[in-house]
Amino acid sequence: MTNLQWTSYDCIVVGAGLAGLIAARNLQRQGHQVLVIEARNRYGGRMSGQYLPSGQWIDRGGQWVGPTQERFLALLDEYKIRRFPSPNQGKTVLVFNNKRYEFNGFFQGFHEGEVPDIGPAEWQDAMSAWARFQELAKTLPSGYPQSNDHTKKLDSKTFAQWIEENTSTDFGQWYFAYMVRAVGFLGPAEPQQVSLLHVLWGQNCAPQAEHPEAELIHGGAGQIPDKIAAELGERIRLGEPVVRLNYDSAGVTIETTQNTFTAKFAIIAMPPHLAGRIIYHPPLPPQREQLTQRVPMGCCAKILISYEQPFWRKQGLAGVAQGNCQWLELCADSSDPETGVGVIATFVVGDRYIRWHSMSSLARRAAVLSDLAIYFGQEALFPISYDEVDWPGDPWTGGAYAAFMPPGVWTSFGEALFTPVGPIHWAGTEMADRWPGFFEGAIRTGEAAADRIAFLLREK
Repeated sequence: MTNLQWTSYDCIVVGAGLAGLIAARNLQRQGHQVLVIEARNRYGGRMSGQYLPSGQWIDRGGQWVGPTQERFLALLDEYKIRRFPSPNQGKTVLVFNNKRYEFNGFFQGFHEGEVPDIGPAEWQDAMSAWARFQELAKTLPSGYPQSNDHTKKLDSKTFAQWIEENTSTDFGQWYFAYMVRAVGFLGPAEPQQVSLLHVLWGQNCAPQAEHPEAELIHGGAGQIPDKIAAELGERIRLGEPVVRLNYDSAGVTIETTQNTFTAKFAIIAMPPHLAGRIIYHPPLPPQREQLTQRVPMGCCAKILISYEQPFWRKQGLAGVAQGNCQWLELCADSSDPETGVGVIATFVVGDRYIRWHSMSSLARRAAVLSDLAIYFGQEALFPISYDEVDWPGDPWTGGAYAAFMPPGVWTSFGEALFTPVGPIHWAGTEMADRWPGFFEGAIRTGEAAADRIAFLLREK
């Protein structure tokens, strides 16, 4: 490596996603010398958006906020960013086994409102299983899953095994398979890929009953990283992937593709599998190395489709749809009332994504619009814009919404997820014990990492 620049800081943050930006901002506000190093040529990580020619914004990453996501709400208030209720006036569409239903309600595990006319036996099967699922979730204490006989038993099972044992109808089985693909509990994942313990933990620390998708943000969540980055100014270096991190009791030396920097501490603010790509010297503890080999990102593409207006409302529909169509299991109205433009956000997830991604771009678009027409009618075939966000194909993220735990990982290696290694600390939404997989989780871990480093700097 040539033309190295040696500069020392109190803390270097690797990753300019929301967690990393918050950690660096908070440390700088306390007077500490910080540097943020980001592989991408932009800020924000999975918090990314754009404006369409129509003037409507779209969030390419996350977009919602709920009433109990206190740290995210505080951040929005701090930057004077306005919110509005997620559009949900009208009937929800359910398509199951080629039959279409409309009802005034919604379910993703947690159900509220009317019951869809799916049939009493099928609905009761799902509701009875849901009650058992909730009771099982209550057997876990708050916080991260601990390793004991009970959690090891739960962690040895896939969610698919639990579904098979607790449901007896096609609808009941789909109800839970859909939940883990739509909600994800970090993932999303197919039921056979994810640990039962992980899904139960996700239900406890990020429950749908607390309405995490209650509100949207005028101008989109993607505007937020630039506001935080503006406060950090030249303390952020973009387009510099970190390739090596040397550490000892004195601090860290971080090598990028272009430069070398030193610091007393480092915060690695990125998904675990990406953190594992950095070469560490000395090597990280075996438990941490093993963990990063076993925590995959969810397999999910996000598609945003806009129309001149929200035409579905003329039909009395909320713009919210769910079902076992060929490609799309969940659609949501993401229209900003101040623009008048209609926007649908939808997702291609799990095994569906694998098949869909192998198709040509024209075929992928046709597949998505065809399913939207099943949900909302033929007008869905004629959008004014169509945007795919292929998160699994993004080398600096590798998937969406976040990373999930397959069987056996929590109880064997989970503690390494958040345990510091010498001067190296970790942040990112995957590390949160409350609202993991959401912006709230990212903020909480960024704040916590900054607090720990600030304390240690005072002690030095």
